Amino acid sequence: MEGSAVTSSVNTGVRENVRGMSRWLKFLGIVQIVVGILQALTIFGILWAWLPIWMGVILNGAGNRAQTYVEKGEEQALVDFTSKLKLYFVINGIMMIISLTAIAISLMVIAILAAVGVLSLPSLIESLNS
Repeated sequence: MEGSAVTSSVNTGVRENVRGMSRWLKFLGIVQIVVGILQALTIFGILWAWLPIWMGVILNGAGNRAQTYVEKGEEQALVDFTSKLKLYFVINGIMMIISLTAIAISLMVIAILAAVGVLSLPSLIESLNS
């Protein structure tokens, strides 16, 4: 008896958490889609505008699956919900690794150029004043 009461309590807690996440996931998904569309309007942004749009679609889909789980109690909807969240976080993590790597490489290149003397603040200021 105690096991079923605990399981019921856990299921209720999970359902309430998922209910609260559903609306926020949909909101964040729509915001990311709008950001992607705005990026697509710029010259350089068009190259990677598909990424926030795709991530927004994933979040929106996760929100829909969360809502289905809350309303109908379908376990497959919960599995789909967590699968979409996993995909979103994997993509986000990969993008973070790529960004940090690009920043590290950029800082190393700047440091090397400064050490070699290609980048020199006094000479740069003089050339701008001329």
